[in-house]
Formats: sequence, structure tokens, C-alpha cells
Amino acid sequence: MLKRSLSQNLLKDPNLLRKLVRLAGIGSDDVVVEIGSGQGDLTARLAEAAHLVYAVELDRTFEAYLARVQRDSGNVKLTLNDIMKVSLSELSGGHIVRVVGNIPYHLTGNILFKLLEEKDVVRDAHLTIQREVAERIASGPGSRDYGALSVIFQLYGSVKILLYLKAALFVPPPKVDSAFVSIVFKDRETVADPGLIDFVKLCFFYKRKYLRHSLERRYDRNVIGELFSRMGFDVSKRAEEIEPWLFREMFEFMEGKERIDG
Repeated sequence: MLKRSLSQNLLKDPNLLRKLVRLAGIGSDDVVVEIGSGQGDLTARLAEAAHLVYAVELDRTFEAYLARVQRDSGNVKLTLNDIMKVSLSELSGGHIVRVVGNIPYHLTGNILFKLLEEKDVVRDAHLTIQREVAERIASGPGSRDYGALSVIFQLYGSVKILLYLKAALFVPPPKVDSAFVSIVFKDRETVADPGLIDFVKLCFFYKRKYLRHSLERRYDRNVIGELFSRMGFDVSKRAEEIEPWLFREMFEFMEGKERIDG
């Protein structure tokens, strides 16, 4: 029996699953890590296209299904574990991997940031996630959906929504529609900077207010004035109007400035 507590909403249509594999561009040289392998439907389709598939699944009730796929395919390695506890580098033996998965929706944020932290071994990620989250990640400045998540992932990758998926396509249907999203990471050798990520989140703390109100949680008004002068911002500037790359420039200017939050 599928478990709602683990966000188990499976895609079963083999034609749709092959389409997802094609959209991800999985080829015969690719090493794939699949997150949330479930009953192995997508696993089998990935195995048809990839060189090697590491299938990671937490729920041991799916072990028999996945063991069958592993036996039949010959290029699937099964790991029964929580993806949040798995080192992708250790799992793949240091190979650069491509991540694919119909991921548990209650862990979407955690998984996205895990992939960002381990992007030195992740070429890209193709994930089925909630439509709302996909649109937030992919949206640009001026959009209502544009926020910290958009900026962070667009600073470190190229984000595209490849396909929208109605809830009725899943077994059982979730309460929301979904999207198949592509995140292609830039410059794998550059580590995601926790300070920059924290600064972006600060800038969007009061998303619908002026940027200066969010920054006043951490910086003196004189320091904020210096930043705005440097960036050419007027006092009514909002974070949602700013291009992702400018947040890095803002952060680099503010590094070393005295903080009022200790």
C-alpha cells in the first residue's frame, strides 16, 4: 500500500516515463542517480537509456519490485536509504552524475538544497516537483512567483520547466498539479556559498516591502545607503525587481560591513 506520509504518488504510464527520459536527454554514457525509485517504473525506463542507474529508495516495501528491475536490466544498482543521508560522491564512486526523480513533495526543498550543496558531482537534475515550486524556481524578476528560491537556483544553474503534469496522471493523484523541471548546474567547481544564500534569503524576508526594510534586520541604514548608492537603487527598490546576478554583487559589497544583528 502506498504511503501518503512519504508522498508516494507514482507515475506508471510507460510512454510518459519514456518521454521524461527523452526530455532529460539521458544517453548511453550517463550515470544516473534516481531519487525515489518506488516500484521501479521510471527506473526501468532510465536503465533502457543510461549506462548505469543508482536507484535510491527509502521504503523497503518496494524492494521486491526494484530487485526485479535490477535483475532484468543488468545496469541498476539499488540503495535502500534516505537520499538525505546518501553522499552522491560516495554512491557514484566520484563519477559526475545526472539526477532524475519523481521526488517526495514534502522533501522538495531539502532535496533541492542537497543537490546544490553537492553540485560538484551533479551535472544536472531533472525532477518532478509541485507545479507551484517549479514556477517559483524558474520565474524571473517582476513575476509574482520570483523570490529567494528563484535567485539562488538561477545564480548556480539554468532552470527550465520542460513539462506540466496533471494530478490525474499519478497513482494516487496528489492534491496539486506537478511539473518536470530541469536544473543544469553552472561551474561545478564553484562551491555554493552559504553566506550568499543567506543574504538572498534576507533580501526577500519582507518580499512585498521595500528591500531596505529587509536589510535593516542586519545592517545600519548608513551602510544600506552606501549599497543603494553603489548599485544605483532608489529607496523604493524591491528585491523582486532585481536580476539574480546582482545579488552576488550586492553580497560582495556588504561582506565585511558591520552588522547590527551580531
